[in-house]
Amino acid sequence: MSAPLSSGQQRLWTVSQLDGAGPAYNETMAFTLRGPLDREALHRAFAALADRHEALRTRIVVEDGRPVQVVEPAGHGFPLVVTEVAGPGEAAELRRSDPFEPFDLTRAPLARARLLAGAGAPPPDLHATGEHRQFRDDEQHVLLITVHHVVFDGWSRTLLLRELGVLYAAQLSGTEPDLPPARPYRDHALAQQDWLAGDGPAPHEAYWQERLDGVPPVLELPADRPRPARQDFRGARVPVALGPDLTARLTAVAREHGVTLYSTILTCWNLLLSRLSGQTDIVVGVPTASRGAGGEYPDTLGFFVNTLAVRADLSGARTGATLLKEVRAALRGAIDHAELPFERVVELVNPPRSPAHTPLFQTMFAWVPTQHDLLELPDVAVEPLDVEHAPAKFDLALGLAGENGDGGDVLGHLDYAVALFDHETAERYARYLVRLLDQLATRPDAEIASYELLDAAERREILTAWSTGPRPRRRPGGLVERFTAHADTTPDAPALVCDGRTRTYGELDRRSTKLANALRARGAGRGRVVGVLSGRSADLVTAVLAVLKTGAAYLPLDPAQPAARRAAMVEDACPVLVLGHDVPELEAEGDETRRPVATERGDTAYVIYTSGSTGRPKGVAVTYHSVLALFDQWLDRFGATPGEATSAWSSIGFDASVHELLLPLTTGAVLHIAPEDVRPDPAALMAWLREHRVVQAFLPPAYVRWVDEDPTRVHGLALRQLLTGVEPLPEAALARFAAALPGLRICFGYGPTEATLYATAHVDPQPRDRPAPIGRPLPGSRVYLLDERLRPVPPGVVGEVFLAGDCLARGYLHRPGLTAERFVADPFVPGERMYRTGDLARWLPDGQAEYAGRRDDQIKLRGFRIEPGEVTAALLAVPGVREAAVLVDREGEPRLVAGVAGEPRTPHEWRAALADRLPDYMIPSVFAEFDRLPLSRSGKLDRDAVLARARASAPAAVNTAAPRDHVELALLRIWRDLLLHPAIGVSDGFFDVGGTSISAIKLAHAIGAEFGRELPIRDVILHPTIEAQAALLRTDRPPAGGSLIEFRRGAGRARVVCVHPAGGTAFCYLPLSAALPEDAGVVGIQSPGLNAGEAPLPSVEAMAEEYLRLVAPRPEETLVLCGLSYGGLVAYEMGRRLAEHHPRVSVVLLDTTATDDPAGKAAIEPVPAAEFREKLVRFNGMYPGIEDAQIERYHRTYNHNRLTAREHDPGETAARVVFVQAVGEDTIPGTAEFWRRRARGEFEVVPADCGHWDMLESDALPLVAKLISAELAAR
Repeated sequence: MSAPLSSGQQRLWTVSQLDGAGPAYNETMAFTLRGPLDREALHRAFAALADRHEALRTRIVVEDGRPVQVVEPAGHGFPLVVTEVAGPGEAAELRRSDPFEPFDLTRAPLARARLLAGAGAPPPDLHATGEHRQFRDDEQHVLLITVHHVVFDGWSRTLLLRELGVLYAAQLSGTEPDLPPARPYRDHALAQQDWLAGDGPAPHEAYWQERLDGVPPVLELPADRPRPARQDFRGARVPVALGPDLTARLTAVAREHGVTLYSTILTCWNLLLSRLSGQTDIVVGVPTASRGAGGEYPDTLGFFVNTLAVRADLSGARTGATLLKEVRAALRGAIDHAELPFERVVELVNPPRSPAHTPLFQTMFAWVPTQHDLLELPDVAVEPLDVEHAPAKFDLALGLAGENGDGGDVLGHLDYAVALFDHETAERYARYLVRLLDQLATRPDAEIASYELLDAAERREILTAWSTGPRPRRRPGGLVERFTAHADTTPDAPALVCDGRTRTYGELDRRSTKLANALRARGAGRGRVVGVLSGRSADLVTAVLAVLKTGAAYLPLDPAQPAARRAAMVEDACPVLVLGHDVPELEAEGDETRRPVATERGDTAYVIYTSGSTGRPKGVAVTYHSVLALFDQWLDRFGATPGEATSAWSSIGFDASVHELLLPLTTGAVLHIAPEDVRPDPAALMAWLREHRVVQAFLPPAYVRWVDEDPTRVHGLALRQLLTGVEPLPEAALARFAAALPGLRICFGYGPTEATLYATAHVDPQPRDRPAPIGRPLPGSRVYLLDERLRPVPPGVVGEVFLAGDCLARGYLHRPGLTAERFVADPFVPGERMYRTGDLARWLPDGQAEYAGRRDDQIKLRGFRIEPGEVTAALLAVPGVREAAVLVDREGEPRLVAGVAGEPRTPHEWRAALADRLPDYMIPSVFAEFDRLPLSRSGKLDRDAVLARARASAPAAVNTAAPRDHVELALLRIWRDLLLHPAIGVSDGFFDVGGTSISAIKLAHAIGAEFGRELPIRDVILHPTIEAQAALLRTDRPPAGGSLIEFRRGAGRARVVCVHPAGGTAFCYLPLSAALPEDAGVVGIQSPGLNAGEAPLPSVEAMAEEYLRLVAPRPEETLVLCGLSYGGLVAYEMGRRLAEHHPRVSVVLLDTTATDDPAGKAAIEPVPAAEFREKLVRFNGMYPGIEDAQIERYHRTYNHNRLTAREHDPGETAARVVFVQAVGEDTIPGTAEFWRRRARGEFEVVPADCGHWDMLESDALPLVAKLISAELAAR
């Protein structure tokens, strides 16, 4: 007998298709049994249990596109397998492996039991059991019971174990068991379907639609790894224990506020999820037993669980007591409307869906009853065992249970998805939960925002060991003093190489001194600013040194910058003068007498302008103290050797130039300035570095990625120290760079201009598959990752980056208000400041920080929060991609756009390449392709250029609404018929346009019927657009095996496609091909199944689909599809599919008969073998001497095709149809009218004076050739 599935079963069945029939929904119980166990009685008890409960004899099959449950008759027992184990190792292995064995849902029973017998059973826990006698080996067993969740739930667990004990006792005593009647589970499924079809759901539907309106689609928990594109059900478990004292205090608080202990723990679970995710709108799944409105099924095994979406608002200044009451109210409301199945709720709310996670919520909280004392067997001591099987049905699932009644403990576990979280992370989350519960129990009237996740020790570790850099080592002397020291001791040593000429330290010192004296005479000095407008020349270096010697701050002005921007900078900075091309003239005005200026470390050394959010540049004033601290930490880490070659690549307007220009001149190195024509070409730059034997250099990230394409590009370089940063890079790319140059050390720095180039560093990267961390704070610097209340965030949680210490700039020049806004008081070091960067980062477990993007770069699309860096990493993993950048285009509706350099692809190919790497909502909507990503003068990504190219590419990228070939057209027709939605495009998501899990099953069935090949429900859900499903249908097909025969290639502008008659071969068209115009291509199609090892296609529709794939119509070509007899049915169906998007197609039916008369269809029957042999010779162009095996294949194919004709009902078509009708003795009346009724376009009847089988012979052939030629010419 069969019955529909309940809504809950429907959901689990759908998930089982996604999970590949894996063990994710196996429910396993394990027990030690000690004592005289009667194995036969236990066998019979299990059999009686299966006879009593239909759920234990149920399987699920698909009938007419819908899954149904089939109940096997009584006697289809619950198998108990007895395994004699040789030792503890074997028993332990079986205990581990048994829960992971999947069930085949199409085969009953969906339950099994295994008895492990012998010495391998675990020793008794004497403290727990109170037992002290020794048991013989044959008295020790382990019982494993596993049931699939689709026929089982938590209540069923209790029923099964208790009834198993009663039935076992009855078997021992020979008496009837005292058990109440159990109603069949199918009664519940049928009653639920009837209820859903009536008026009962209406008030519940109204509640859920209002309650879950605008619910966030996903909870963004701080995972250790990016979310996979498809949900991964692998899970693990960590224990959770509240302890008797905390349990008692929580019970008291709950009683005081009129809530349950369950609501109290749920409140803190919500709070934990909010604090971890940074979201205040939290939805948690809560399971509830739904055994009928009146509890009509108390003694029935089955899946009665419904899951409630309990929503809580944690925004604002709520107290713990307030949140307790709000969560209680939300839970009560959900329970009051629990009768509506979760699946219907999802359909009503229709949240954005993704195969990467469950809809509406991704976390669960369940009150799990203990298994103690549930299974009682006479004279046998029974103790439950822990089961290691913990599949991840959700990201996180908290399961707790009260132990030992009042005054006891609350124990349980936290299940987590191993694809997302490490074990240590889950343990930390469990500790945070207990900590929040403790604070709620202690301070229920305090604001929830004041509750801390970190304890004092964790907070201290983060603030001291992680956030604070080592104590710095100060070196004597300022910038000018360090330079002049080398000029005094080694005046003839080379200092600067530029424009093919070398300047010594003495020469550079003399020139800069003269210029400084001239500048001083013009007003330059401490507290003043001097502009330096210079290209990449020796005058640039001379000017910078001269300004510093006056005590003034230099303002770099890049001549390549727009004149308007330079003018704005000069207007804002108010320099006493601007040095330009007049350096030699001014230098001549000064003398060589040194006049040292007593600058202080707090004086401003330089002012560099950065872009402001309002469009107005802001000048960052950086002190000598910060610059010297930056240089000193570099020297401590890498050292310096006088005379070694260094390079300057950066534009003077980029703060990396400070490091490149001044550090070498304060250490006695030789500074090489990269020529302007070398800078933008990485290959030329490598050759230049190689030529000058440069040891220390800065390279922008784009050049590091260029090297990573082929690390041999750096072979022969003398490089030993490399500074890079500015933008994210894969750590493995940095490691490969270092490996290509043994001895090279790499510093990946992070920091804004306000933090003096960089404030943290990751040094000596390792080959790890992750973005390079931004590392640890430099000596004397501090980096804080803080939440909105300026509290340190826990490891893994994203916080805003604040920087403090030696790295900090003085502030913004002439902008005290902005300085006060961005440079705020440091709450952890009294009297000091910290800089609010606007960047986001998280702490890694090893105490390094990982960049997580800009706060203003965060984007929500369809409610999903997306980090562009995660998408960039996925793009870089695509074969052939050299560079990638992902940006948010906020012009109009925000969208994600990708700039990529590498092998070109179509937008569809880009989406397909990312489909297995990213959830669908993270795939960019536009892809802008480049040979190399555009860069600014500072080596950063030119974001404006990428966005401009993306906007230009957008029309082609988003023009995917209309079907592009017959596969997409057929799918579009199926979708529209199924969803009753007229405005569907090929890129629309199935669930976004009204699809449900039920309709997904129907869709899979309809696709199978249309295309003649199975598309599993898994693929339908994981590829939820027409274009993605079409891509699947175009691939992974069996080989055609010579089905397409090219009679003549033609000129490529027109083709005639000749479809086989029922006999399967196309050789009957050979005379026709010779009679057609020579410039027309002619192909014949033979029926699959004629060759050994081939299988015939199941229907006319499937043949049409496959043959169109073989023919591969081109949009510009004229196509005539013709078919003799049966072949016309297939040709007509091909034309029907093509007509709506291929206007140059016509169909020629060569006496193809068809009828609406059921009696006429019923008359189509298989023909005997003898009759077939004669037809084979005459009508299929074959000769009598072929082998018997081949004749048998031809006979089988012929009868198969006849039967598909009987089952086929041609639909209407927009294609032009020409019906060539034989008017001989065997003409069938009404055929022409049959086709006329179906042709919505042009229709023509052409009589041919011949019999049915003479159409391609003798006098009729010229007529057919002439009219096909006319069709070719007309189209």
